[in-house]
Amino acid sequence: MDYLLLLSSIVLGAATVFVLKLYEPAHVKLLNAFTGAYLLCLTFLHLLPEMYHPESGPLPHDSMLIGILILTGFFLQIALDVISMGVEHGHANHLHGRMPIGVVAGLCLHALIEAMALGDARSHYDPASRRLLLFSIVLHNYPVSIALLGMLLQTGMKRSSALGYLALFAVMAPLGMSISAHTFLAHYSRELMAVVIGIFMHISTTILFESSDIHRFNLAKLGAIILGTGLGFLSLMLH
Repeated sequence: MDYLLLLSSIVLGAATVFVLKLYEPAHVKLLNAFTGAYLLCLTFLHLLPEMYHPESGPLPHDSMLIGILILTGFFLQIALDVISMGVEHGHANHLHGRMPIGVVAGLCLHALIEAMALGDARSHYDPASRRLLLFSIVLHNYPVSIALLGMLLQTGMKRSSALGYLALFAVMAPLGMSISAHTFLAHYSRELMAVVIGIFMHISTTILFESSDIHRFNLAKLGAIILGTGLGFLSLMLH
C-alpha cells in the first residue's frame, strides 16, 4: 500500500498535466507554496521535536549528531538544486529546448534519498513520524511531477518520452524505501529522518521566501500557504 501511495501522486500529476492542463509555472508555484507550508508545519511541529525526544528509541540521542545530520540534509538539497535547477520548488521554465538530463537526475536523486528515511514500518524508530513523512513525500511529489512533466513537454519532447522520464522519477521513491527497508539502513531510520528534515527545511523555506512581482499572485500564494499550514495542523490533530 505504501508503494502505491508513493506512485499515486505521480499518476495524479500526469493527469493534472494532460487532463486539466495545469502545468504553467504560476500554477506549479501555487501548489508548491501549499506543499511547502505543509512540510514546514509538520517539520517544526512534529518531525523536528521528535528528533530530540528522550523516548524516541535506542538510536543515538546526541543532539550534536542530529544537528549535523539536519545540516547535511539542508546542504545536500542545495547541491541537488544545482543539478535539478530547482524544479523541486517550481523552477521549470529555464531550459529553452535543451535535453534536461541533469534536471531528471537531480530530481531522481532527491526522490530516492527522501524516501530512504521511510524504511520498514516494523523497524522504524517512530511509526507515527513515518506515516506523516510518507504523506508529506506523496504530497510534495505531486507538484514536482507536474513541473517535471510540463517542463519535458515544453522542450518539444514526445509525450511517450516525457512519460518515460516521469516513470523513471516515479520509481525512485519506492526504490529508496525498498533499499532502506531491506538493507542495514533499516537500523538507521532516525539518522535518515534527520537528513530528510534538513531537506524539507531547505525546500519549504525556499518556496515560502520566493516572491513575485505580480501582487495578485502574492495574494494567491498567501492563500495557498494558509491552506497548507491548515492541512498541516489538521494532519497533526488527526494523527
